[in-house]
Amino acid sequence: MRCPKCGSRDDKVIDSRQSRDASSIRRRRECLNCKYRFTTYEEIERSDLRVVKRNRTHEPFDRRKLAASIAKAFE
Repeated sequence: MRCPKCGSRDDKVIDSRQSRDASSIRRRRECLNCKYRFTTYEEIERSDLRVVKRNRTHEPFDRRKLAASIAKAFE
């Protein structure tokens, strides 16, 4: 994490708390270079899985298609 005041990458986490709905984390940080304190919010970035086919087209991941392929391999 870069300090917004001096740009240093050296900091320490002073306090860390989950949000009420547990979807994000609030961290209070202190820059070790200039002692500036700042807050960061971290949350999970969810993205849909995509499959890259041999012809380089993309399609959404389908769990049922994978299960069917595995079942076919055991026939």
